[in-house]
Amino acid sequence: MSQPRDLSPLINPKSIAVIGASNEPYKFGGRPIRYMIQAPFGGPIYPINPKEDEIQGLKAYKDIRDVGKPIDMCIITIPAPAVLGAVKACAEAGVKSLVIFSSSFAEVGGDGAVWQDEMRKVAEESGMLICGPNCLGMLTPDNWAIGTFSTMFDHGWPVPGGLTIMTQSGAVGAHILVQARDRGLGIRTWVATGNEVDVDIADCIAYGASDAETKVITAYMEGCKNPDRLITALKMAREAGKPVICMKVGSSEVGAAAAATHTASLAGADAIFDAVFKQFGVLRVHSLEEMMDVAAAALVSPLPQGRRLGVVTVSGGAGVMASDEAEKIGLDVPELPQIAQDAVKAAMPYAAARNPVDVTAMATNQFDLLQQGLEAMLEHGKVDMTMVFLSAVGFSDRIMEGLNKIFPEIRAKYPEAIMAVSMLCSDENRRKFEDNGYLVIEEMNRGLRIMEALARIREGFDQGRESDPLPALDADVRIPSKILNEHDAAELLAGVGVPYPEMKVATSADEARAAVQALGGRCVMKILSADIQHKTDIGGVKLNVSEETAADAFEAITAGARQHMPSASVDGVLVAPMAEPGVETIIGVQNDPVFGPTVMFGLGGVFVEVFKDVSFRVAPFGPGEAMRMIRELRSLPLLEGARGTKAVDLVALANMLSRLSVFAAANADRFESIDINPFVARADGGVALDAVIAPKAQNSPVVD
Repeated sequence: MSQPRDLSPLINPKSIAVIGASNEPYKFGGRPIRYMIQAPFGGPIYPINPKEDEIQGLKAYKDIRDVGKPIDMCIITIPAPAVLGAVKACAEAGVKSLVIFSSSFAEVGGDGAVWQDEMRKVAEESGMLICGPNCLGMLTPDNWAIGTFSTMFDHGWPVPGGLTIMTQSGAVGAHILVQARDRGLGIRTWVATGNEVDVDIADCIAYGASDAETKVITAYMEGCKNPDRLITALKMAREAGKPVICMKVGSSEVGAAAAATHTASLAGADAIFDAVFKQFGVLRVHSLEEMMDVAAAALVSPLPQGRRLGVVTVSGGAGVMASDEAEKIGLDVPELPQIAQDAVKAAMPYAAARNPVDVTAMATNQFDLLQQGLEAMLEHGKVDMTMVFLSAVGFSDRIMEGLNKIFPEIRAKYPEAIMAVSMLCSDENRRKFEDNGYLVIEEMNRGLRIMEALARIREGFDQGRESDPLPALDADVRIPSKILNEHDAAELLAGVGVPYPEMKVATSADEARAAVQALGGRCVMKILSADIQHKTDIGGVKLNVSEETAADAFEAITAGARQHMPSASVDGVLVAPMAEPGVETIIGVQNDPVFGPTVMFGLGGVFVEVFKDVSFRVAPFGPGEAMRMIRELRSLPLLEGARGTKAVDLVALANMLSRLSVFAAANADRFESIDINPFVARADGGVALDAVIAPKAQNSPVVD
């Protein structure tokens, strides 16, 4: 695994210069200086402006090269045509990092794209870090390095803490930052990367993964320019046990186009990003509210060891609601062990003790009994997390006085217990509960979804600790540059572990009859041509062919090819035995423009485009990851043996997918796509009934 780049000069600068500095405190060149003076920033600030001798009470310099002192970071906020010259001057002055507010670069094309490419070259040659251009900058509250023109400081200051926020959109990032501040979440650092000419979101995630003060990482993504760097960063975060909570946008066609315009990002196929997040333990969220909910919980709560939920409520109706939501989102609400039920009943004879535990409203008058009942759940319930529903009691001073006594005692006795409290209360009382490690959520189902998200984070961490070695292929199998017909493609794939039936090639009617005779039983016959992909549409496939009908089938197939596709090069007719029944699946490998070879597996047959029940993984991956891929399918019950049918050999299937992924990764620069449709999965492992390999840099096959 590659080492992360050292972003310290950008994240924790000890000295900051501003090119385009202004005496106007509300201009882009004035705001960072004003805010750092107010904070105050712990190091020297060097305003750069050739027209001024002093800016906001600080000595101003005509040129960055006139400062003559070490500069960790320089903010550039001048018109785009002048930026490249300023970047080169900073490199000459030995500046270690830049934050470029200025826009009109690659996101608009033309000269801007050329200037941005020249900036990249300066960064590569000098080793100077560049954040931006077209970015909102950075913030580290610990030392009040404020390299942003966001106005958030005009209405409140964040507090230092353990949340690292990374974003490719400045405005969205500022929104997240204010949300975090208003929820009282402590900020470790915040970076808006903009066009990412140099420093990208993967660098920032890697920094958070290796930073001792970062506890949770959130990321807003529009695209990815360096997939290897991103995957390395995600692996680092998982190994460090730091949750990465990501909102990836651009899933729609319009959204992807907007992302490309916004920050010159390549959005990539959304399903592939989703697969990467699952593969490397990232929690993907779909709203900023969800992002903040889970981040807030992950900052204060341990992660659950499983999905067993205990529910304690003052209302039977709330217990029903919790049970319904839990089942919907995949949490278990098990009946409590008898010892736990007996303990609950001993404390509260009137309570329903099975789980959910309904303590009724009496618990708000007898706090010691509520405490005993809740402790019985925690001590004997064998649950991984507990939701306590208290309705609107939080506005009763009398009740809250009692609750504020017992809940700290419960927490002291069970410091690692994962507990959420759903109640309406004042901000003061909410903070008291949160200070004792409770998640306080007004709406109970929202709280359950947060707890389920914590469970997914834990599962992602656990899968990263599993041993899942890549299989070794028997030989170094390479995809040739020419387009292969089905027989040759199948022979190549069989060499890496994809099972195919015995096949024969016939170039005459007599050879076709002999092939059917040799194979025995009924056969399938298909036109064999690298130029013809849609065989059925031209009468190029015949099923249940016998020895007696083989010659006629051969003539009909070849005649159809001559009639419908006279320019196609035909190698003969492929003959294979009819396959035994099983579950039709589809296997494919797409060379994704962002992440490279990506394996797809799913329900096949004629309805594959209708149900779209498929899953993806970036190659290469081990059999364990392949098994998780298989188990994501909604149609998994069909593979496990529905309605008395035999279960598919999932282990063999996972091993085959893993081997195919290793083969695809080794041939990443040699193919565009691989299609195996259908693959008939069976109890004996299964058999592939088609093979199409599209090599790179070749003319596309002729299609009808």
